[in-house]
Amino acid sequence: MHRIKSAIMIVLLIGVIGVIGFMMGGNSGVTSAIVAETVACYEDSDCDDRIAQTEDICKNPGTNNALCVSRAIKKN
Repeated sequence: MHRIKSAIMIVLLIGVIGVIGFMMGGNSGVTSAIVAETVACYEDSDCDDRIAQTEDICKNPGTNNALCVSRAIKKN
């Protein structure tokens, strides 16, 4: 009788672990989420770092590859 109870317990634990793995894997299940990508900038003014000595530039505006770049302004 003890062996039967142990075998049932092992089968149940394997089942629970399998269900948890299914729920956590892939793009489905309880833990899945939609990741919304944000665009860093659409124009140069979106990149303003409020430092007067830098020129703020938006590279690849309006795309997922948009990037704000701040360059030091050269003194003449």
